[in-house]
Amino acid sequence: MGKNLIEHGKKQMITLKNKVAVVTGSGSGIGAGVAKKFFDLGSYLILIGKTDKNVKKTAKELNDDSRIDYYACDVNDEEKLNEVKDAILNKKGRIDILVTCAAAPGSSGKLEETSFTEWRSVLSTDLDGVFLSCKVFGSVMRKNGYGRIVNLTSFHNLATYPERVVYNAAKSGVEGISRGLAVEWASFGITVNTVAPGPIRTPRTSGFLAQAPDVESGMLGRTPNVRLGETEDVANLIAFLVSEEAQHINGQQIVIDGGWTKSAWWGDHTKRK
Repeated sequence: MGKNLIEHGKKQMITLKNKVAVVTGSGSGIGAGVAKKFFDLGSYLILIGKTDKNVKKTAKELNDDSRIDYYACDVNDEEKLNEVKDAILNKKGRIDILVTCAAAPGSSGKLEETSFTEWRSVLSTDLDGVFLSCKVFGSVMRKNGYGRIVNLTSFHNLATYPERVVYNAAKSGVEGISRGLAVEWASFGITVNTVAPGPIRTPRTSGFLAQAPDVESGMLGRTPNVRLGETEDVANLIAFLVSEEAQHINGQQIVIDGGWTKSAWWGDHTKRK
């Protein structure tokens, strides 16, 4: 049995006990789901969010001050990220895991109507933020000779809609950074992978779908699994990727979309038997 597995009845469960894990964008959505999963698996959590209110809410829901620290920090601010890094090292002495979930709201619109300011705003969080997070926290992993990094991309890297150029550029850039670091940092005992979620039910998407039920029914019809993904689905995958059982998985983009990007069928999956 792998050293990173524990017995749970007749099942074997991954454990992240005593791992020091940094999760950006952990105030809501997928980031909060990842934080909760890591907490359940025994890790020491560092929650990072743009506002104190959201990360404090996630920390309060987990209800264990002994295994959680949280910081309000813009992932585009290298100086602030270094301050967070120093605080972690002063308290724990290392960083084992980094998961970057911080993201700007999905940008859409025709390219010719998109201002350069809008372009830079999305790339600043989605791409620059990943670059800086990997640079700052990855430096600790390099020094310690161990690390697991997972960056969130999107199924839009494989199949997209019209008027998503800015968002697609940012997420494709994240995949490129991750692939390059996977090769560059492997000799330091670090793996770097990306997870590309399809439609996932989060507070942000739930609010939108509640106002556009036809969109949700269209998504379900397009998805062989005939359901939207949940944050727990993504968190479970990421938990595996940062575990010792996934140590030979490196430089990969793993899509989690219920089969959306693999289905070429034009029919409605909700009507199949």
